[in-house]
Amino acid sequence: LYTLPDQLTLTNREFIERACQIAEAKAMSGKIVPKVMIVGTHKDKLEINSEARLKKINEELRKVHQKYDRVLICKSEDEVIFAVNAMAPVGEERQQYTEELQDCILKAVEKTGEVIDVPLKWLAFHLDLDKKGGIVRKSECYKTGEILGMGRSDVDEALKYFDKVGLLLHYPDDVPDLVFTKMD
Repeated sequence: LYTLPDQLTLTNREFIERACQIAEAKAMSGKIVPKVMIVGTHKDKLEINSEARLKKINEELRKVHQKYDRVLICKSEDEVIFAVNAMAPVGEERQQYTEELQDCILKAVEKTGEVIDVPLKWLAFHLDLDKKGGIVRKSECYKTGEILGMGRSDVDEALKYFDKVGLLLHYPDDVPDLVFTKMD
C-alpha cells in the first residue's frame, strides 16, 4: 500500500486528472486503452439544489474530458459523472443505475474497436477453478491446465489475465502457491 504525506492533498478534479493521466500513459505503452469512469455514489446526499450542483460539477468535468476524451467515459454528451445512490435498495432504482453504467461501458468499448481474444481453454480453466472454491493451490491450477492441454506458461498467463480483469486474485511475488477465486 502507498500512503500519501499528510500535506499532500488533491481536489477531486486533480485526482480525476491524475487517473486520466495514468490511463493515457498506459494507453501509449500498450495495446489496450484503459478507461476511466467517474461514479458519484452519494446522489442521495446532495442538497435540495442537486440538479444545479450536478450541472456545475459536469461543467467542470467536461474540461477534464476535453483533455482526456480517449480514456474518460461519459454518461452522455452533457454529463461526465454518473450520479447514483449507492444506498438504494435492490430494486428498480438500482437496476436502472446498473443498466446505465453497463450500456455506457459497452458503448465505450465498442467505440475503441478493441478486441481481446481469450482462448476457449482459458474460459474452461477459469470455470473449473471457480468450481473448486475460494482458495486453490497453484499445483491444482497446473493439473487443471494439463487436463485442458495447457502448459505451465499458459496457466501462468491465464492466471495473470484473470487477475488483471478482476475474476480472481493471484500474487505470484507474495503468495506464489495460492490463487483466490472467490472475492466475496
